[in-house]
This record gives sequence, C-alpha cells and structure tokens, in this order.
Amino acid sequence: MSTGMPLPHGRGSISAEGSSAHGPPVLEAAARLRILVNLSRQLAEARTDLDLVFDTVCAHLVSVLGDGCAAFLLLDDNTSLEPVTIRHRDPARRLLLEQLNQARKLRVGEGFTGSVMASGKSLFLADVDAAILDATTLPEYKPYLDQVGVRSMLVVPLAGRSRVHGAFWLTRDPGSPPYTPADRELVEAIADCTAMALDSARIQLEHGDDRRRLAEAASRTARLQQVTAALSSAATPEEVSSVVAHLAVGAMEGVAGSLVLPNESRTELHIRSYIGHTHVPHVVKAFQVLPVTANNPVAISYRERKPFFFSDLISYGAQFPELLASASEAGYEAAAALPLLARGEVLGVLWVRFATPRPFEEEERALMSTMVAQCAQALERSRLYTRAQKAVAQRDEFLSVAAHELRTPLAAMKLQIQSLQRNLSRPPEAEDNKPQLIAKADAVARQVKRLEALVTDLLDLSRLTAGKLALRLEEVDLHELAREVCERMAEEATRAQSPLTIYAESRVRGHWDRARLDQVLSNLLSNALKYGAGGPIDVTLTADSTWVFLSVRDRGIGIPPEDQARIFERFERAVPGRNYSGFGVGLWICKQIIDALGGRIRVESQQGQGSTFEVTLPTKREP
Repeated sequence: MSTGMPLPHGRGSISAEGSSAHGPPVLEAAARLRILVNLSRQLAEARTDLDLVFDTVCAHLVSVLGDGCAAFLLLDDNTSLEPVTIRHRDPARRLLLEQLNQARKLRVGEGFTGSVMASGKSLFLADVDAAILDATTLPEYKPYLDQVGVRSMLVVPLAGRSRVHGAFWLTRDPGSPPYTPADRELVEAIADCTAMALDSARIQLEHGDDRRRLAEAASRTARLQQVTAALSSAATPEEVSSVVAHLAVGAMEGVAGSLVLPNESRTELHIRSYIGHTHVPHVVKAFQVLPVTANNPVAISYRERKPFFFSDLISYGAQFPELLASASEAGYEAAAALPLLARGEVLGVLWVRFATPRPFEEEERALMSTMVAQCAQALERSRLYTRAQKAVAQRDEFLSVAAHELRTPLAAMKLQIQSLQRNLSRPPEAEDNKPQLIAKADAVARQVKRLEALVTDLLDLSRLTAGKLALRLEEVDLHELAREVCERMAEEATRAQSPLTIYAESRVRGHWDRARLDQVLSNLLSNALKYGAGGPIDVTLTADSTWVFLSVRDRGIGIPPEDQARIFERFERAVPGRNYSGFGVGLWICKQIIDALGGRIRVESQQGQGSTFEVTLPTKREP
C-alpha cells in the first residue's frame, strides 16, 4: 500500500451549488450520528485488514446513500489509483463498473476521481450537468453513461493525518433523488473515520522490518483499537471524557493524565476528568481552573494549537521553573500536552504524565497524535449528540408552551364572545348596560392583540431561523418612536400599576428600520411590565456623534447572574413558563434585530432589584 500523496492545507470542498445550505433536521442528524458511531466500531474491529475496511465502508455508503460506490487507493507509484471495492444496488450495474475499471488504471488528475486526488478537495455535484459529465468522463467509462447514466455525484478524498490515501466515488442513477449538502457532510465524516483507520494500519505496517519495533507497534495499536472501540460507544461528553482520561492515558503508557476543556467564554480551562495523582490531590486542585493566558504548557498548547513534549524534568524545569516543584511532588519525570483538534477548532488539551524519562520518538508521537485525533473526533461527535438532544427537548417544550400560550387567549375570547352573544340575544338592554358590553368587547380586543403578538413571534422565529430578516432602513427619531410605543402601552402599564417615564435628549436620530426598532422597544417594555412587580419603568435615550444608547429599567424580580447570557438564546427564559406567559423567543428576536442593525444588547440585573436592558446602536448603517 502506498503511503499516499501529501495532504493540501485544509479539506475544502468543490460544489456545483455553492456553499450555502441548511443543516438536516434534528432527528436526521441523530440518525446519521448513529451511523458514524456504528461505522467507527466496525472500523475498529477491522484492524489492519484494508479490504475489510473498504468493503465495510462501501457497504454502509450504498445501504445509506446508494446507488453506486467505489473506493480507490493510491498505489506505490503515487500516480495511479486502484479500485479496491466497487458496490452498486443493482448487481448488473456493479458488474459493469467492475469491468470498466479493469480496462486500465485511473491516474491522478484524470476524470472526477483523479481530479479530487490531485486537489485534495471534495467534489459535490447535486445535479450533474450533462456537458460537464461528458467532457470530464474518460472514454473507458462512457459505456456506463450510455447504459445507466448519472443523476448526482460525490467524490471525497481519504485525507489522513498527513497523506491523501485515496478517494470514495459515489453516484446516484437517473430517477433517484440528488445528493444533499447533509449527504456530503456525512460522507466526509465517514471518509475521516476511514482515513484514520488507514493511518492506524499504516503505522503498524511501517514497523514490519524490525521485530522489536513491530511488537511495540502491535501493542500500541492494540491499545489504540481498545480506545477507538471505547470511544465509538461513548455518546455523551461525560462518557467521552471518562474514556479519554481512563483509557487513552493508559494506552499512551502514562501514569497520570487530565482532560482539560475550555469554559463557554473560552477564557478559562477546566479539568473535566483525570486519572492518577491520588496521593497529591492538592496538586490537582491547584490546576483545576487555569486562565487561557497562563504561562503553563496546557494553556500554551491550547493557545498555539500544537503539542509540546517534555522528555525529562530538566527540559520541563528549564521552560517552566515555577512549575518544577509541583511536578517533582507529583512524581512524574516526563510529560506531553496534546491539543484536541477537530474541524480547525481546539476542543481541549490532554495533559499526560509519565513515571520515567521518555524520548518521544517519531513512532510514539505518531501514535499519540492519532489517538488524540480520535479523542477529538469522539468529543466533537458527543457535542453534536448533546446539541441534538437539547434541540429535540427544546422543540418539544416549545410545542407544549406554544399550545398553552395560544389556547389561553382563545379560551378567554371564547368566554367573552359567549357572554356577548347571550346579552345580544336578549331584548334590548337599558343604556346602563352599555358599559358592560363595551368592557367585554375591550377584553376580546386585548386577547386578539395578545394572540396577534404571539403569532408575530412565531413568524419572526421562522424568518430568523431561515436567515430571512429583511431591513428597511430610513431616518428614525428614536425619541418620537419611544413616545409612540409608551403611549400605545399606557393602558397595559396602568393595569400593571407601573408608570412609564421617558428620559431623552431632544433629538436622537439614526438610520434604522423603524418597524423593527418598534418591535424591540415593545418587547423590552412588555418584559419590564411583566417582570417589573408593579414598580416604575424608565426609558432612557442618549447619543453621541456616532452611537445612540437606549436603556429600559424596571424595579422587579431581577435575573440571576448565571441566566443573564442565556436569556438571549432561543427558547430560553430565566423564570418558570408556568408562572409567566410567552414563548421564550422575545429577547432572542431582539438580539437578532440589534445584531442586524450593527448594534449590541446586554443586561445588568440583581435579583430582587430589577433589570436594565441596554441597547447600543450606530447612528448610520449602510443598507
């Protein structure tokens, strides 16, 4: 087997339809995640049997994505490609593909597959153009076009840690639906798993001439297979963290180790799981939380996105003299800081300690690099799984809340209308009963207004999720707009016993979308009335030469510090839904509008003392 072609910088992708695409639904994403988990397990069991690796993957691809699939492997001359596995749903068409590929070896740079091998970038043709297909297909493969044809095509390189091993070629016949961007993402993820399996196989095969090194490589590869199998079964971040700390560290022959992950703001690194050092718990506690900017090998590895190896305490102490005492007390003689990289992002750092000095030869570094790559992939997969679960839970909760919120005003309207119908069906009433009828009509109007606001939120949620927020920019007097909104909400403020007061400079103007700013102000004031506990509400407007500052302050229940960032996310709220009405999307919609206008929104709050929402807007915004 060839070691492959040098890998271009970054995977990249060539697409016939551009790069913009919506992600798959939550349930489809979860199903595809299960495919990756099952395939990772089977690849781990295949060990170094390359035929079994390719046959397993192509069987999966045809069963999940169909119709045809072929796996090409780069030969030792680094210029020719060999089809190692060919699959098709139709046995006759599979036989035709096998016969055509026996005519001659495909070369790098030829046809669709050869071009992908040369560029190292995926090729995605959702609907194949007949002219492009005819011009690019080699003469030897034209019989397949004449007898079968091609509707849609995907060609994905098998990009290993530092080599392009080969490529997957997938096609759908005429009559089948075209491939989607979600299909491309799944095939690329499968190609990554396959390339890692090939990397593992290559590591073992390269040590075949030296019996001692072969035995060491076999032992390490066996440990790698054990870790891979365990990671393939780990679904949640907690399960992955446990495998990384308890199996990966041991597979690297470390005596202690810590998996360190960033917090949400990426300002600190936290030990998520660790093994060893039971005799010095205070050492672990001292490094439980680490600033990203710290002069520490773990923090530096995270910042610089590269591994660091310390073969003995002398080299470690020379670079970090202030940490030498804790290292000596913990009893380790060598260490390695290994960043977990996935799709260009640093997910965390694995800090491994060893009981004796260690040279960290090339073979060992390669094994450790492959292992942390698999750990990173498993961690990324677990995050996707967690997000999918959260999205499903949010969807279910939203549907429940939406049903309740829409039913409440409808029920109130129904009662008021029934009462009106009873009154109107009787003989004409005295003039004294007219105020009662007017009050009932006003109650119906209020419920209609509430229902209209709920439907507007639903429509905005749909538009913003689809990225279809349209702005109509014009000259706006924010002071005038604030006065209009406050006057419109005066009746609601009276019922809530919360007086509204505007503090503003005489002229506060800017180039904005008037209707959207009306929506933001209405939402902030509605929240202030809802959570303001009957206290006064202040609207303050100030400006300088380039920015306008708007704040809405209440004296109500306040927001806990841990919820102040979360409330601007979709379907989030800081209070129980059973106590307060709403979908939990109002502040999220506000943030999307303010972001689109080039501004910022934030909140300052203390529980029991009220909240102040602050909006900052540029006075001019280009269309």
